Amino acid sequence: MTKKEQLPHLLRLLDDDSQVVQETVAKALAEFGDDLQLKLADMEDPPDHEQIKNINRLLEKEGYRNFVSPTIATKDHLSREPQFEVGQLVQHKSYGYRGVIVAFDVNFQGDDEWYWSNQTQPDRTQPWYYVLVHNSTQVTYAAQTSLIPDDSDKRVNHPLVPEYFHDFRSGKYIRNHKPWPRD
Repeated sequence: MTKKEQLPHLLRLLDDDSQVVQETVAKALAEFGDDLQLKLADMEDPPDHEQIKNINRLLEKEGYRNFVSPTIATKDHLSREPQFEVGQLVQHKSYGYRGVIVAFDVNFQGDDEWYWSNQTQPDRTQPWYYVLVHNSTQVTYAAQTSLIPDDSDKRVNHPLVPEYFHDFRSGKYIRNHKPWPRD
């Protein structure tokens, strides 16, 4: 049986109170590493919200770091290919702010402390975008699965827009050649 085929069996064992079973399940789940999110999303019957909470609780209890976002997405949503372009207007699904993408990373490049301090922990292996937030001075670092296109064709009011973009055409900003600062 492949590791992926073990997942349904491991999920059924989440409720078993035996310490040996709990340790074994936690170890087996942890062995998936950063692929656990994608493997769970790829299941015929992906785990529900309660099972995800139980997985994270078990991994934490057994000394492993949490691997699973509280809201699991389907494999189609966890595309590793960038779905947005620099200069594109976007809106955050949960927080509702709108903005413009100024740069992106093909996968998460922040530090662990920042990642775990967030209210959610989207999958790290997807593209992450730097977004200049409308009507603020804030720049956010948002996961691809957290964003949707903003088709309003309305300009973004942010002090860094003129620094990184030289034009606005057809609802999209045109990026200049100034490099985005990387930490």
